Amino acid sequence: MPSSAQQVPPAPAVLEPLPARSDTLTSLVFIAIRDRIVDASLPPGSRVGEAMLAAQLQVSKTPVREALLRLRHIGLVEPGRTGLRVVAPSAATIRAAFELRSVLESASGRYAASRRTDREASRIRRLADESLDAALAGSVAEFLELDRAFHLAIAGAAGNPALCRAVGDSVVLTLALRQRDVRVDRDLVPDGREHVEIATHVVRGAANAAAGKLEDHLCRIGQLVLAAFPGRPETGP
Repeated sequence: MPSSAQQVPPAPAVLEPLPARSDTLTSLVFIAIRDRIVDASLPPGSRVGEAMLAAQLQVSKTPVREALLRLRHIGLVEPGRTGLRVVAPSAATIRAAFELRSVLESASGRYAASRRTDREASRIRRLADESLDAALAGSVAEFLELDRAFHLAIAGAAGNPALCRAVGDSVVLTLALRQRDVRVDRDLVPDGREHVEIATHVVRGAANAAAGKLEDHLCRIGQLVLAAFPGRPETGP
């Protein structure tokens, strides 16, 4: 007689086949919605529905749904009474975003200093030098692109994909909030000089120095952004 274990039927399948989808399309939809939040085409507090956005972007609901899930995870949209809505300007939101980013990037700097390859070290150094050159030349748009690439390069060199993704999301949030909610013209040269100092620590393998300087760098910028935020100032990161 078969044993009781042999008589147990196999569990029925409960997962449906995944539909074919384009990750590139989802990324494009994410960027489009993010940019409309930044330029306030989607104003703070406005509802963001799948059907409306899919119709305007002329895509199916699937990439819109995936993009909105990421935007919610990042913190640019939040639950409202009737679905998701664009997050409203808030000094507390900016402060929390920079606090989180400073912690994440401090960790990425520590690991990058210990794990970076020679090729990664060379790229980090180059991006730091180019960001300082752009700041000295007053090329704001070029500096901002190099600034983003520099921080993501360090995160990538940390050798931890989960941490790298978290840093990437944090960078998206802080940059979006700065561009949308704070209008400030400031000297970017100190940022570029700090990039060079951070890169030097990473290249030399000085883990504690790299972690500390990255945290100080982001805390300083967070404080400047908060000081320029309209309304009652709050304590910075």
